[in-house]
Amino acid sequence: MDNDWIVYVKNMVCPRCITVVQQELLKVEINAKAVQLGEIQLEKPLTKLKMEQLKIQLLQVGFEVLDDPKQIIVEQVKTKIIAYVQNKQYSHLNLSDYLTATSSLSYARIARLFVAHTTLTIEKYYILQRVEKVKELISYCELSLDEIAQQLHYKDVSHMSKQFKKTVGVAPSVYRKNQQFERKFLDHIIT
Repeated sequence: MDNDWIVYVKNMVCPRCITVVQQELLKVEINAKAVQLGEIQLEKPLTKLKMEQLKIQLLQVGFEVLDDPKQIIVEQVKTKIIAYVQNKQYSHLNLSDYLTATSSLSYARIARLFVAHTTLTIEKYYILQRVEKVKELISYCELSLDEIAQQLHYKDVSHMSKQFKKTVGVAPSVYRKNQQFERKFLDHIIT
């Protein structure tokens, strides 16, 4: 498919985001072949007017059309990291292998672009996403801390607890006990 027929979108982080973007496309009468996290595959190129309508429509619901190729790569990396944390199917790969396997760029290039556009390293962003997932699982009150550590592929609960405390300011056990589950939206992790 011609890349001119793909529109890259910032802040799409979950299946509901896909549904919202599909609804917004209908409002501006744009046909898409497919909508995935971070991108819209179009049936044909958009006119300048249609592109402006789409940008305005998506902005109203918290999404942003990306034009800068480097920013597109950074957003794709963010989306891939979120998927890596959320889905157990990638657990057989370490993060750098996963990112290079799903990209045409070297890990070094991806890492340089990421830090230049976010001021965070990929590893720090990954840790922040992972800690948000720990907070989510704690808030459900269904799993022990050991089970959460295992599910998220930490070496052990001690490693998870240290990372959590360094990021959140309290240990996971204290966070659970206080039951003040303050979570961040996945697309607001770096803001």
